[in-house]
Amino acid sequence: MRRTSEQLIQELSKIVDAHFAHAVVECYVEMQQRFLAGDWQPAELDGGRFCEAVSRCLFQMDTGKIDHRKLPAEIRNTLLDKDIPHKLGSKDRYHMAKVIEVVYKFRSDRGAVHISTEYTANYMDSMLVLHASKWIFAEFLRIVWNRDRKVVAETIAQIVQLEHSVIHELDGKPLVLARDISATDEVLLLLYYDANNRLSRAELREQAAGQNPQNVNVAISRLIKNKEIRPVAEDEVALTPNGQKRILEQVLPKYTPQK
Repeated sequence: MRRTSEQLIQELSKIVDAHFAHAVVECYVEMQQRFLAGDWQPAELDGGRFCEAVSRCLFQMDTGKIDHRKLPAEIRNTLLDKDIPHKLGSKDRYHMAKVIEVVYKFRSDRGAVHISTEYTANYMDSMLVLHASKWIFAEFLRIVWNRDRKVVAETIAQIVQLEHSVIHELDGKPLVLARDISATDEVLLLLYYDANNRLSRAELREQAAGQNPQNVNVAISRLIKNKEIRPVAEDEVALTPNGQKRILEQVLPKYTPQK
């Protein structure tokens, strides 16, 4: 079953406080969307709000109490307190508390929380926050929502779509929605969208249905020459780090409206 973020919020709101459920999902989706659009700073700012919301959900699940003001550090002490009864398992409490602490303290130490002349949004910092938050979100859904890891992984993949998405998928077939897009940009987007970041030349010509097939072939050749994609297997090509960098810094910002 495919779920939108709103549907997931509704399901989680039956288990935890509705405000917490909304904050967890919205912060996570916002963080992913802005990062994919090449806007890194919100990943670190949203990472803090995300940690606060998840921590309050865990506090509610563990103690049965709802608190809208407690911060992660105080909640961490409660979760790790061996002298009080707990509803959540000890390993779940320990690992979640530790990873949340890393993300929450890291983005504060880096200066992302405060207006600072010394701080600039950093790709690698944002990557750490983003991937750690993805693990937190997956574990949160497994614990609170009580679904197996496969369902959790599918749900996370489904709800994280670019706002004003440049790609629409129907029956497993992606379609690039941007108008007047060059064959080069479309090839890069299709490879970036693919789960394995690799497609055959025939698949690229088929999926880039609005492009002249010859233009797609030329685009592939140019991208290979620039080392933004590389030939693999028989007829397949795969995205390289150079190509990913171009997508994040040039292609996605071009076709995705900034907030």
